[in-house]
Amino acid sequence: MTLCAAWIRQVNNTEELVFATDSTLTGGEKWDHGVKLFELPRKDCLLCFAGSTERAYPLILNLISSITFDTRLASPSTSLSEVIGYISDLFSTLVTTVINEVQGSGESIHELRGSAKFLFGGWDWQQGVFRVWELFYSGDTEGFLFTEITDDDSKTRFYTFIGDAKEHNFDGTIKKRFQQLLLDEDKLDAKLDMEPLKLLRDVALDASIREVGGSLQIAKVYKSSHTEFFGIPWPSSTSAPYFQGRKYNETTKPEVRYLNPDTFEVMAMDLPNTLTFDDENHYGSHIDFMRNSYPEGNLKESLSDHDKLRIKAVLKDVAYSQFLAQQVSTEGDDL
Repeated sequence: MTLCAAWIRQVNNTEELVFATDSTLTGGEKWDHGVKLFELPRKDCLLCFAGSTERAYPLILNLISSITFDTRLASPSTSLSEVIGYISDLFSTLVTTVINEVQGSGESIHELRGSAKFLFGGWDWQQGVFRVWELFYSGDTEGFLFTEITDDDSKTRFYTFIGDAKEHNFDGTIKKRFQQLLLDEDKLDAKLDMEPLKLLRDVALDASIREVGGSLQIAKVYKSSHTEFFGIPWPSSTSAPYFQGRKYNETTKPEVRYLNPDTFEVMAMDLPNTLTFDDENHYGSHIDFMRNSYPEGNLKESLSDHDKLRIKAVLKDVAYSQFLAQQVSTEGDDL
């Protein structure tokens, strides 16, 4: 099972479209490291799924390949409404080739074809709005239909959850839990920040819900028509870093921004607050950049995330160069 969330985050004067999901795959087994949130070849949209991995993965891989080799679909000038229409047609065509070879399974061909559903959304620069659609199979039409869930102009905020558990009224339970969370935080009528992600975290950590778990997968679509994927320490801010369901260590983790699972704020990049420049040769061609980043030896407060990542890269190079120099010196002393 899966729990996916999508919402428009509205903080101060910023609006972002956020997608998030857990990492658990089930179906005769349980695996907490499955990729469920996908970046497409065009960077202004995202796709996630709930339901059968056996059904979803072939459809998504076909879609990624199609967009990659279709210049019209890959172009940001092609509207998202055209893209969702294409996805519907592609998925409908593909599932008609599904053949039920397991006799007596009790599942109809329509249950097999429709065993996964999807959320697709992004930034529509032509209309100047974020748009999200739910994509699902219809036995009546024998194909995938889509419905836009962000087309109500009267809404002051937008959020949606999708899952695939029919037992225990899971959809109703999620809605009730989210309403209670908003009530507890006095946000029943307020714009959303990271409240849907808090609910997703709580459900993923709920040991009584076997089908939702693993680390969270999180990405945003910005009004610049670009996406950003985030990592997360899991299950707490002091835990190992995860990215797209996979566990890393501090030396192998991807160079992305990480969200604190306790507060859902972007975690600090662990830069030193002060730096001395006793030997400028250590910094090579980066010395002017480093001096500007550390005026009078103190870290500048207004640095961009790009500059912070560059500082980390420079410091790693310096540390490695010093290590090599030390090794050479040690080998010389042994001679």
